[in-house]
Amino acid sequence: MRRSAYALIRLERLAHNLQFLRSFTKESKVISVVKADAYGHGLAKTAQALNQSDAFAVTCASEASELRAASILHPILCLQGFQDNEELQAIADCNTQPVIHSDYQISLLKACKIKHPIQVWLKIDTGMSRLGFPIEKALSAYQELSELECINKIRVMTHFSHADLLDDEVTQRQLQRFENTCKQIPHCERSAANSAGSIAYSNSLYQWVRPGICLYGISPFQPDQSHPDISDLKPVMSVHAPLISIKECKQGDKIGYGGLYTCPQNMRIGIVAIGYADGFPRTLNHPVNVSIDGTFAPIVGRVSMDMITINLDGVEASIGDDVELWGDDIPINEVAHAADTISYELLCGITGRINRVYQ
Repeated sequence: MRRSAYALIRLERLAHNLQFLRSFTKESKVISVVKADAYGHGLAKTAQALNQSDAFAVTCASEASELRAASILHPILCLQGFQDNEELQAIADCNTQPVIHSDYQISLLKACKIKHPIQVWLKIDTGMSRLGFPIEKALSAYQELSELECINKIRVMTHFSHADLLDDEVTQRQLQRFENTCKQIPHCERSAANSAGSIAYSNSLYQWVRPGICLYGISPFQPDQSHPDISDLKPVMSVHAPLISIKECKQGDKIGYGGLYTCPQNMRIGIVAIGYADGFPRTLNHPVNVSIDGTFAPIVGRVSMDMITINLDGVEASIGDDVELWGDDIPINEVAHAADTISYELLCGITGRINRVYQ
């Protein structure tokens, strides 16, 4: 029998968020990013709920194969491309479009014997300094790819490093570099915009956009950079656990490992059945609440492997009550901020001990 903590995933909200995103993207086609098990939401079910997407993006060949096994027929991009001939063959077999970002991959393509020509994406590094050809090598890489019989279409792409900031000069410089480079490759379809770019940088809307986090109902911007037009995003995942005990503690009692919290007066302490083994962050450097039927209760003491402790003073609560850790009442970005991390890490960190409940 599984633990009683669970993640509620409301699939209809995925379709809502996709439609909301399209209000920003004009005529651009949407590549929905579902890598990392759809940011912890479940790869196949998420893709099926996002069936109005024009394409999907995953990290590797195994994720692409999982989508094909779930009868997803959309175009699929493999964002890390392939690392060896075996992975190249797997990508070709499931009709996936790999991202080409290195000379090594081009050498594998030159030596490959795949049955049918494939479409590829040439990645240009405009400032992320991660994957991609430097702008001075992009044209020669394109020319090499265009001469290969195993390739029947080439598109070009780049990736932003600072788009979670509004009116950012770095992002504008990346866009200008991409524009200048693409002038040498005039007939290729392009993609640059991620979630933040799709919403806040209209000049990055080429033929294709690649949103990720906003599809899951979460702001792609930094907390102090909130965009006024994203209030209609609806969080897809909410995480819940039961209240399993209520203790009457006395003034001066110390709570949890290390006794980090000292009760300032006699108070009620609740114990919730979720901890860092479930994916809730252990280190909270700033105050954060949970919600019990819409009433906030602060977490006190150190998060342990299977439990957290909360202050129930002034809160009507009973053993067995449902506690929301993040979702509609508690924005995940608030929990991420308290843990000095980002929402992406929390979503992807939900472990297999947490039951996914789809609605």
